[in-house]
Amino acid sequence: MHIRAYLFLMAAGILVPVIVFAGLALGMLQNAERDAALRGLKETTNSIALLVDRELYSAEAGLRVLGGSPSLAEGDLKAFYAQARRANRGSTGWTVLFDAQGQQLINTYLPYGSELPKPHAADLVRQVIATQKTYVSDVIPGPVAKGLVTTVTVPVPLDDGKRYVLTVAFATDHFTRLIASVDVPPGWVVGIIDSEGRFIARSQNPGALIGKQARPELVAAAARAHTGQIRHNTLEGTEAYDVFTHSGLSGWTLAVAAPVELIERSARHASFVAAMGLLAAMLCAAALALYFGRQHVRSIARAVKAATDLGAGLSPQPVRSRVVEMNELHTALHAAGEQMLQAQAYRRHAEADRQALLEGEKKARQMAEQQNSAKDQFLAMLGHELRNPLAPISTAAQLLRLQPGDARRVRYASVVISRQVEHMNRLLGDMLDVSRVTRGLVTLNLEDIELDAVIERALEQTHSLVESAQHRVELNLPPTPIRMRGDKTRLVQIFANLLGNAAKYTPPNGRIGIEARLEGEHVVVVVSDTGEGLAPELAPRVFELFSQGERKPDRAQGGLGLGLALVRSLVELHGGTVAAASPGPGQGSSFTVTLPCEPAALGPVIPKRRRGDARGPSLRVMIVDDNVDGAISLSLFLDAAGGHNVCTYYDAGAALAWAESEAPDAFILDIGLPDITGYELARRLRAMPRFRTSLFIALTGYGQPQDQQLARDAGFDHHLAKPADPQYVLELLRLPRKGGTRRAAGKRA
Repeated sequence: MHIRAYLFLMAAGILVPVIVFAGLALGMLQNAERDAALRGLKETTNSIALLVDRELYSAEAGLRVLGGSPSLAEGDLKAFYAQARRANRGSTGWTVLFDAQGQQLINTYLPYGSELPKPHAADLVRQVIATQKTYVSDVIPGPVAKGLVTTVTVPVPLDDGKRYVLTVAFATDHFTRLIASVDVPPGWVVGIIDSEGRFIARSQNPGALIGKQARPELVAAAARAHTGQIRHNTLEGTEAYDVFTHSGLSGWTLAVAAPVELIERSARHASFVAAMGLLAAMLCAAALALYFGRQHVRSIARAVKAATDLGAGLSPQPVRSRVVEMNELHTALHAAGEQMLQAQAYRRHAEADRQALLEGEKKARQMAEQQNSAKDQFLAMLGHELRNPLAPISTAAQLLRLQPGDARRVRYASVVISRQVEHMNRLLGDMLDVSRVTRGLVTLNLEDIELDAVIERALEQTHSLVESAQHRVELNLPPTPIRMRGDKTRLVQIFANLLGNAAKYTPPNGRIGIEARLEGEHVVVVVSDTGEGLAPELAPRVFELFSQGERKPDRAQGGLGLGLALVRSLVELHGGTVAAASPGPGQGSSFTVTLPCEPAALGPVIPKRRRGDARGPSLRVMIVDDNVDGAISLSLFLDAAGGHNVCTYYDAGAALAWAESEAPDAFILDIGLPDITGYELARRLRAMPRFRTSLFIALTGYGQPQDQQLARDAGFDHHLAKPADPQYVLELLRLPRKGGTRRAAGKRA
């Protein structure tokens, strides 16, 4: 195959893709021209909508100015009629004054003093007076004008308590003339349609179509969207693009239809011009390619002849050509290629080293960010989960202080404090394993529970917050308790966070609603409020960590934006979902929690058996703890519940000094003492022959496995993490001790 054939094949390979892409470009150009024409149609529609709105707002403003007339305030209707008649909007707009019962008092369509029709719009008048808002009607029959009209109605309250309503009535010709003033291309159809789908005005055939129904597909499309476009046949049977929008004050639909043929014609014309230009450019390119191809062929032919002559041993004739000799070209290209390969190899090696460094730095940064984020999440969860139970504990303590002699209230407060301390203890047990929490691992203690008890516990935790703001709580639960399986502590935390959030972000004397219902195999709980609501930009990220609304100077809710993030995490751990909804700022919000619930798979809830109150032999017990309140409260409990004789000390030195004289049977020691550690104190007491068989209990805030091992090495029999269950301490004191029987402890003053 000759070089010329290769050149033609190369040219063909270049031109074929150019032709294909040129065809695609022409199609895109045609679509762009069509879109441009449709944008012009949309802009025309918007301008007509603005024109109609301007007319309506102008009428509203005129009515409000007329409503402030001194003649109306003084009851001089004749003078007011003259003012209203001067304010008429041409021959197609007149003014009507109604009293509060809907009776026309004046009508500028008629001469003053003419007989006016009986009340026919009493409901509209009462609605406008009640709402104090402007009302724009659809196309309606006019009792005076004996034709179709539209009205703009505004309330007119006076200082003396009288209530009037002013109305501007427009004949349908008014808006037909208005849209006729807009310069639109021939063939376009402009229409104004009321909320019932009837024409108020139309640029074509208005006499026959005013008050008639528009095309149902146009009415349906306008009902679904504020703006849009459809392609359909007009009432005249012409296929057209119809673009519509809505009036801001009246809600009317403004539609402009342009025949499809007009829109497509401009697009086809632009495509044809572009195609002709492209064809001319391709022909020129082909001619230039043919010319330069011939030049290259001649140059190569001369080079071949020169090489043939040189091979034959003949001296080649000097060749004048724009093409460099082939040998020099290949030599230069080969040398340049070698240099380029060396440069590329060096550049690839340097790029690989740089990429490795970047990857290492990126991994290190990601690891540091993950560790920092895990630390922050742990601290956030720790603070929130410890804070929730403190409210009922504080309330119960205040109740004990106010009425210490009321046995029923004392028992109730004791039960509340015990339950909340147990709740905090369970939370602390989950949080001590820092490595689990920082990796996002939280273990659920699943059990069969009743939702009523969970909501009751959540209400108890948030009672003080709700009560302080004087909120009204509305509880709507099914008559039959809802059974489910979940972690009671975590579920209480979920609803306590939602209730606390509602209480904090609801102004005083607000309403907080709690509704629970079954939907198939799920239980749905909705916590709603009448509070600040959610801004549109906050709603999508309300469950993200640290997400909060804008703080205002008068807000004192506090918080770090952790509660809802914790709610979502805990709900998802239960296999559920949580969603937030709000109509807008100042309109309240609702949070819907959906949790799995399979009643058929659950057995009956077995009530937990209470610990017995039977007392064992009374003992002499020494408590050593630098927390004075903790030591005294535990000693009072052991004395009251177990009949034990308890002495308390607050440092190790005093305990060692009085140990021989006190002669305790059991020691309850804190580890973090001010002088020496509880481990060292236990070793010294164990070294005394009298206490080698005594019971030693470590009661401390250090609860890691290594802390338990240190306690065993120091001679402790038991290791309890604070806050410990006092009943469990009593059970440990009743256990038999190593080395002999218990000694009965006498009562001491």
